[in-house]
Amino acid sequence: MSNIYLEGNFAPVNEEVALPCTEIEGDIPNDLAGYFLRTGPNNQFEPIAPDLYHPFDGDGMIHQIEFANGAATYRNRWVRTPGFLREREEGKSIWGGFNTIGKIEAPPDMPMKNLSNTAMVVHAGKLLSTWEAGSPFEVGLPDLDTVGAQTFGGDWTEAVSAHPKVDPRTGELIVFCYSPAQQPYVRYGVVDAQGRLTHKTGIELPGAPVMVHDMAITKNHSLIFDMPVTFSIERIMNGGKAFDWEPENGTRIGILPRYGEGSETKWFDVDTGYIFHVFNAWEEGDEIVLDACRTVRTAILDTDVGQLDELNARMHRYRFNLTHGTVEEHRVDETPLEFSRINESRVGEKTRYGYASRFHPERGLLFGAMLKHDREGDRIDAIEMGPTQFNQEVVFAPRVGSTEEDDGYVVGFVHDEADDHTECWVVDARKFTDGPVARIRTPRRVPYGFHSHWAPA
Repeated sequence: MSNIYLEGNFAPVNEEVALPCTEIEGDIPNDLAGYFLRTGPNNQFEPIAPDLYHPFDGDGMIHQIEFANGAATYRNRWVRTPGFLREREEGKSIWGGFNTIGKIEAPPDMPMKNLSNTAMVVHAGKLLSTWEAGSPFEVGLPDLDTVGAQTFGGDWTEAVSAHPKVDPRTGELIVFCYSPAQQPYVRYGVVDAQGRLTHKTGIELPGAPVMVHDMAITKNHSLIFDMPVTFSIERIMNGGKAFDWEPENGTRIGILPRYGEGSETKWFDVDTGYIFHVFNAWEEGDEIVLDACRTVRTAILDTDVGQLDELNARMHRYRFNLTHGTVEEHRVDETPLEFSRINESRVGEKTRYGYASRFHPERGLLFGAMLKHDREGDRIDAIEMGPTQFNQEVVFAPRVGSTEEDDGYVVGFVHDEADDHTECWVVDARKFTDGPVARIRTPRRVPYGFHSHWAPA
């Protein structure tokens, strides 16, 4: 049986290279210096059950464009977790995937393989590769060599979910994880700028265990999402899905002080929906404002479901009043979008600009335009892809020496299925609708993947 997530530009690449980028249309800015990084699933071996392969499965591989002095170098490497190394030694896949939970027996000494394939964050001078259900792995720059699992001095032995947040003012890393079986279902912590765990607490959820992919922070608070993608061992035992959409479980957003105990969490009931990714959150007096990508419901765990309107995320705005315990919320715009990003130096404070990608109307998880959102008037501008082009997540890369929020570049991969080649586009953020100032052809194809990150030189 064929599987579209193992074919075309979803198919893995099996070669690790480090090569200069010599085919460039336009000019790479001299004041763009650092590393554009994109991670995603890239199977080392054929899956045990290809027909059940899910796009969340696959060994993590990082693709990097290093920018320096108006030139670019491409490099790609797998994240070498213990499970990856064990399968390499065996010469075959040993573990199943997202759709085989409870169906394929895993080695008893290692029930789960850390895929380290979802996102990245730079903290305390270290690049960390993250995954939903395991420890982050430190990866070196620029060589992308795997250093090892990061447990913050051994004090955080839990998983770290895909999107911990770095406070650019304090250098702290705010981490969280969720457990499908062990209470409290959410654990939360703060790691200082030197990499030491300084605070840890458990957060009891009012309902069932749920999947919590992202979070948000402000100067003094953290936001945790309790949304109805639930986990059920009973479903697994009856041949059902490990995770499923259960709107009757309710939809809540919890807010706690950064160094607060879980019992201090204030829960706000909100309209039923799901948030995979946030733009940003900040404080305005007694209120907290959150901009996020929200769906009415989600079927991302069901990859055979078509692109129904209510499955696509739209920009949604919440305003929480901490004094009165009230919340206001509304859809900001009708543009179907995801993979929201901002200038990372402004996390937790009021921002004007955001960047995202617009869903392609016919190609499932793929994107057909790069977007820039201006909160003054809530205007969204787009860079349209060609009929055979699909962009991936874009990030903001500050211009060297910049101090203004949008003084920099928007960077992202674009794949052209007409001749199966990949480019890295560099767009001047202040002249967004002019399109790319540089289109850099990568020496090797970059498969479709997940999240991107910018690490300054």
